[in-house]
Amino acid sequence: MATAKTARAAKSATEAFESVSTASTEAVRENIDRGIAAMSEASAFGKQNVEAWMASAAAAQKGFETLSARTVAFQKQALENHVAAAKSLMTAKSVQEFVEKQNEYAKGAFEAYVAELSSVSELVSGVAKDAFQPINERVNAVGQLVQAGGR
Repeated sequence: MATAKTARAAKSATEAFESVSTASTEAVRENIDRGIAAMSEASAFGKQNVEAWMASAAAAQKGFETLSARTVAFQKQALENHVAAAKSLMTAKSVQEFVEKQNEYAKGAFEAYVAELSSVSELVSGVAKDAFQPINERVNAVGQLVQAGGR
């Protein structure tokens, strides 16, 4: 009888061990699978972040190229206007005519400068908007990820 009890106890202990062993193996597998999935998601998220930074840098570079070309063109036009004004001033026949031509040139140069400054300001605003758009989208994605994680 003692051997039957011992055999039942051994069988019961063996079954309990196998049950715990199976459950822990399944739990470890599930955790490994979750870990791999989380790392895959993190990798994809990181890749999207890098792509956003690259798109932002490309937009900024394009904007700076446009600004640079615009500045060179304005300076070239301003220099041409300055040379034309100097020639015009040299043909003045009186002090009165000289002062009038100089005032006309100064007024035109100032108006052109203000118009160009306004236009460049709008261009810079557009460049900043275009450059920060991909990064803003990624920041929003992080916010959504944080909100989803809090649920």
